[in-house]
Amino acid sequence: MLDVKFIEELKSRNEIVDVISAYCQLERKGGAFWARCPLPGHMEKTPSFCVNQAGQFYKCFGCQRGGDVIKFIMEVESLTYYEAIKFLANRANMEVPGYDTRDEERIEQNALNKKNRLAVLKDTARFYVNNLYTEGGAPYLDYIFGRGFDKKTLVEFGIGCSLDYKSLPNYLHEKGHSYEDMVAAGVVSYNKDTGDYSDFEAKRLVVPIIDSFSNVLAFGGRALGDVQPKYLNTSDTPVFNKRLGVYAANLLKKERNLKRVILVEGYMDVVSLTQFGVTGVCATLGTAQADACAC
Repeated sequence: MLDVKFIEELKSRNEIVDVISAYCQLERKGGAFWARCPLPGHMEKTPSFCVNQAGQFYKCFGCQRGGDVIKFIMEVESLTYYEAIKFLANRANMEVPGYDTRDEERIEQNALNKKNRLAVLKDTARFYVNNLYTEGGAPYLDYIFGRGFDKKTLVEFGIGCSLDYKSLPNYLHEKGHSYEDMVAAGVVSYNKDTGDYSDFEAKRLVVPIIDSFSNVLAFGGRALGDVQPKYLNTSDTPVFNKRLGVYAANLLKKERNLKRVILVEGYMDVVSLTQFGVTGVCATLGTAQADACAC
């Protein structure tokens, strides 16, 4: 396995703006650089490709691809991970230490697992939203409208609901997702005693947690009846670490000239303030705080 220190040095000696500027014309706007996407398969007239120099990552808001300098070279040069490492090492006059080809297989498998689990989360979010507008979703809609939220706000935040324990795992299975990926994504629970799979957020109003790249990472749920516990949030998973993010990060990303951020306690505090025109609002996801983030 390649040493972490080597990878860090490789990246530091291949500054991302310098590397990417060889493939497109970057223009600085505010705290980032923008260009027409140089990645294969994406042609555009309006620049939607953004390079964050401070964070050393890129993101195209058109084709939704993004990552660090290694990922960029993999994409733009159509290289494997190890080939991209060698490409950048040659550029920086560095020698690549011994490398086991099994590492490349492991990296590619991890990337595939992440892709599959993000797909599970995305389909789960859509499933919950569709539930909200069925006959069974009426009590949840009544609750939401009773709190003064309108349909536009529901759509903006992707709010939905779970109606029972079995519909979600059955739906995801029919979509071609494996039960292993459902459990790893945190949306389905497995009972070893019965061998049954069930919706982790069963019978709750559900709020998706979305990152700054518009990926659904997790969910927060609130039960309306006597289901316990009343509040239930996705535990840490291979794609979600509640200590490393905030709720509504995707909306913060959209604010180009944001000068301040308001940190509040709960998801619905964010939803409410946003509906009334307050921008730059987010909520904590941290271990203790997240349990108090009541819907």
